Amino acid sequence: MSLTNEERLKRLFDTELWSEEDRRWLLDYLETQDQEELRRLMDAHFQAEAAADRAHPPEAERLLTLIHERIQGRKDRPWILTLKKLAVAALVLLMAGSAILYFLPGRSPATMPPAVSGNAHDRPPGRNNALLTLADGRTITLDSAADGGLARQGNTQVIKLNGQIAYKDAGGAQALFNTISTANGNQYQLLLPDGTKAWLNAASSMRFPTAFNGKERRVEVTGEAYFEVAKNPAMPFTIEAGNGEIEVLGTHVDINAYPDEPTVKTTLLEGAVAVKRAEARQVLEPGQQAAFSAQGGITLSKNVDVARETAWKDGFFWFDNTDMHTLMRQVSRWYDVDVTFKGNIEDDGFSGKIRRDVPLSKFLKVLEQYDVHFTIEGRKITVQP
Repeated sequence: MSLTNEERLKRLFDTELWSEEDRRWLLDYLETQDQEELRRLMDAHFQAEAAADRAHPPEAERLLTLIHERIQGRKDRPWILTLKKLAVAALVLLMAGSAILYFLPGRSPATMPPAVSGNAHDRPPGRNNALLTLADGRTITLDSAADGGLARQGNTQVIKLNGQIAYKDAGGAQALFNTISTANGNQYQLLLPDGTKAWLNAASSMRFPTAFNGKERRVEVTGEAYFEVAKNPAMPFTIEAGNGEIEVLGTHVDINAYPDEPTVKTTLLEGAVAVKRAEARQVLEPGQQAAFSAQGGITLSKNVDVARETAWKDGFFWFDNTDMHTLMRQVSRWYDVDVTFKGNIEDDGFSGKIRRDVPLSKFLKVLEQYDVHFTIEGRKITVQP
């Protein structure tokens, strides 16, 4: 009985030794199958590998050599698409512990991967931490605070448990305001007084009341935050971000409002929201994204990959034809580094999915295969051709 492509790929990835027939089949498969099928199969396989915490077989390095021999020996056709697919197979196999799920560069690699310069000054990935500023100005560093009660403000108690904080409102409380902020290299999760769950990405902040009173629930966000809003039609939930507002009834929504990004983006996963800026108003359906800039109106995008837009919350970078400058802004926030560019960097676009718990050097090593190089000096990264 013949195996499907998916079954045969799974068998190859799970075995220690490959025959020449296996190698030939994989190379032919990579050359003839479309990128979308390859993405789907790779993603499914390495999600399972990451969950099982299994390492890849040693055959991977021999496959990489075989692939480059094959590339060097064939000069009779364009290699742009083929090289992308071959690079995917090599990279996902070589990265230990499934840290790199897949990576599709916008251009072909010119040489075998060099080591990242300055590896001795590697940077660890980000971690769970935030600074909580109370209504009276006191601050609490949350990663070092013990579990249990942190503070009482009016009738509201702030509690820390299992790496997140929650607000318990006893009722009739005066609305005092707190601010939670994450520095570069930090992220955090909290439970608001109404039961709304919120996640903060790196270099982000949220100002919110310790109790929701009146006719609406209102918070202010900078940076990026993901919300699972508790339903209460009688008290709409409003998020202020980037000189605009997002009106929510009960929904799952991601807000990206970093000041160094060109637009403020609202991505809807469930429910319904209305994005308002100046006189413009745009209602979103699940799978849609609204974006606006400081000068322009609201632009609507349909059929957005919401899993990609919220991958940071689930522990991943997920790029889709992302230019180098945008990509490195994410690196700067998560690894708490300053990035400078030297020379003419081609922005052909990178696509891939990478776990956020890998060290900086491992992340950059993948990119260095595509005519871009990095030097790490303390907290400074220099990007050059």
